[in-house]
Amino acid sequence: MRILQILHTNQRGGIETLGTMVEQGLTSHGFDVETIHMLSATGLGAPRKALEVAKFATRLLRDDHDAIIAYQATASVLTGVCGFLRGCQYRIVHQTAIPSETAWPVRLADKIVGTLGLYTANIANTQCTEREFRDYPATYRKNLILIVHGLDAPKGERSRYETRQRLGIPQERKTILNVGRLSAQKNQLILVDALCRVDDAMLVVGGYGEDADFSAFMNRATSLGVADRVLVTGPLPRAEILDLYRACDVFAFPSTWETFGLAAAEAAMAEIPLLVSDLPVLREVLQSTQPLVSFLPVDDVAAWAAAIQTALSAPPPPELRAEFSEEIRTRLSVDTMIGHYVELLRPKAAAPRSEP
Repeated sequence: MRILQILHTNQRGGIETLGTMVEQGLTSHGFDVETIHMLSATGLGAPRKALEVAKFATRLLRDDHDAIIAYQATASVLTGVCGFLRGCQYRIVHQTAIPSETAWPVRLADKIVGTLGLYTANIANTQCTEREFRDYPATYRKNLILIVHGLDAPKGERSRYETRQRLGIPQERKTILNVGRLSAQKNQLILVDALCRVDDAMLVVGGYGEDADFSAFMNRATSLGVADRVLVTGPLPRAEILDLYRACDVFAFPSTWETFGLAAAEAAMAEIPLLVSDLPVLREVLQSTQPLVSFLPVDDVAAWAAAIQTALSAPPPPELRAEFSEEIRTRLSVDTMIGHYVELLRPKAAAPRSEP
């Protein structure tokens, strides 16, 4: 079976990580998977974006893959409509943003396409995400299914010393790590504010963002006098992100919303002390018998600063972090996740004929 995977752009992040794991997993099961990007770049103006989306829709109408897997809202809508019109048997889409955080025209289009039954599978990655659609029509929810993300445990390629030397992080300085694009959703500004209250620590953001978000971030750091203790790495290959977990001392994840929080789950597997926003979805993903995650109010600078100071000065014992990591690894199994995708793509056996 030939499968086409669609990502919006080549911007590195959780969605690209998921797409890569699904491609590798399905390939190992004998599927022929091709992954492409719908848009040529991030930050396109509305006219350019509309033109590229229209060209991509034309491409999908002429496509001859047996299945299409889309990961973001616009690509999902095109997959449902264009895939249905040309007779594609498997049209699998993902809900990677909650309805309230998706532009209303795209969300309305998704609601209509899903209600018409043009998706053969509509995947939510957590129970929290699935509940966001509880008020949608029954015909939309009919094809809404839960497949929890799986993750490979971070390994990395370089030592802590090598990574710090390469990125210019002082070897002895305590370091706070955040992984994700700079954006209002990821809420990294609260970490800059908290950094003022944490002496001699450094903040590293493994990612980048649009120019306006980067400028706002650096302007805040400059105005607070901590710009010399802030590093934004820019986009990094996943292997280098994995190196960062080993190179830093505490992971801080102050997002205002998530549908899963892949970076937080990855950090948990890397055995780094974890501070995250108190969101129901993060409590679901990071649930454990080991109470090693600090869940903090999204907008309380003092709480974040105090939690960072505690995690840096008195981290949980390594053996407890290892037990926590193993529990998360076991629950978020890649093999289990891929098994669900294989089941979705497996031709359904014909129902047995009843005896006369």
